[in-house]
Amino acid sequence: MNELQQISSAFADADARGEATALATVVAIEGSAYRQPGARMLVADEGQRLGSVSGGCLERDVVRHACRSIASGQPVLRLYDSLDEDLAEGFALGCNGAVLVLVEPAGANVRHQMAFLDDCLGQRRRGAVATVYATPAPSTAELGARVSQLEGGEARASGLPSGPLRAALEAAVADALQRGHGGNCSLPTDAGPVSALIEVVTPPLRVMVFGAGLDVVPLVDFGRQLGWSMQVVASAGGFGTRQRFRGADALHIGPPDEAVAALRPDGDTVALLMSHNFPLDVAAFRALVPCRPRYIGLLGPRHRARRLLDEAQAQGAVMDEALRARIFGPVGLDIGAETPAEVALAIAAEINATLRQRGGASARLRQGPLHVPCPPVQDLRAAGHAAADAVCALA
Repeated sequence: MNELQQISSAFADADARGEATALATVVAIEGSAYRQPGARMLVADEGQRLGSVSGGCLERDVVRHACRSIASGQPVLRLYDSLDEDLAEGFALGCNGAVLVLVEPAGANVRHQMAFLDDCLGQRRRGAVATVYATPAPSTAELGARVSQLEGGEARASGLPSGPLRAALEAAVADALQRGHGGNCSLPTDAGPVSALIEVVTPPLRVMVFGAGLDVVPLVDFGRQLGWSMQVVASAGGFGTRQRFRGADALHIGPPDEAVAALRPDGDTVALLMSHNFPLDVAAFRALVPCRPRYIGLLGPRHRARRLLDEAQAQGAVMDEALRARIFGPVGLDIGAETPAEVALAIAAEINATLRQRGGASARLRQGPLHVPCPPVQDLRAAGHAAADAVCALA
């Protein structure tokens, strides 16, 4: 279960018990920051928290303001940077950046956010949501107003009236959903500019592992920690197999083609062939080819991978260059892995790096920042203190 799933579930539980909560969201950053825009933390009225907005530097102060927000019923925007006056109280950003955090009591806008997350995660559909974090007046847009849209669905809004601003936010959300990424935007109104964070939310990554060996057990554990949906396919097994993979989201026991028919992988699925059985891996690969997974990992040495592809092709598998580019054999980053846990770590790391379009090299060798650069800090201060200026244009 990933962080968003945990927060969504915890909010639903607290809401069912009638407990008051507040949601803290990183809406903009400047320079280096441990968490990126969209990071969230749920805070209960007694100070318990789930999630994070930093590496531990800001949580205590954010919890304090969240409890105040719950008591007052009003949202608040907090700016943290190296020159912030709160540094005298012992707050510092080890990453040398500035972070803008929106803290909201659980009202209509937070409920909109949570319902949107539930739909994305529960229905496994992509979605995009805009969160207003700087507004000239509540009559223009509430602080924390939302506009959201699921892929293939209609836009929904809370906290702002119908009109040009709402239409502009709906258009920005639809554009972000189409392009697959959002950012910060500023929209002009007669009363002044309105700033919003636009995020694209995707369902948890689905990882389908063919095999039930010793290296699959830690891989399932790693995947669960990363919030991936882990599905294990075992050719045979009894009570012992089911016990080993209690943490898997799905366990299918049977031939690979039956597993593919039952679990229905698609172009967003990661598939790993780890059965240590050559004919089974060939059968799994042939069954997967029509589904065109986004990543296919082949366990074993390079010559085994070549032989597997040749055999699958001889048995009728049709592969174009686009599909071949998604095949990783041998699977995993080169970290000198030997033990099952090390092999699992290498595989999980390569999947993460590949999907983030990174090479998986040491961070110290990277030229430039680890994350996309954000705008100058003075814009953040303006948004944080005057609730007016934008942070940056949609990337």
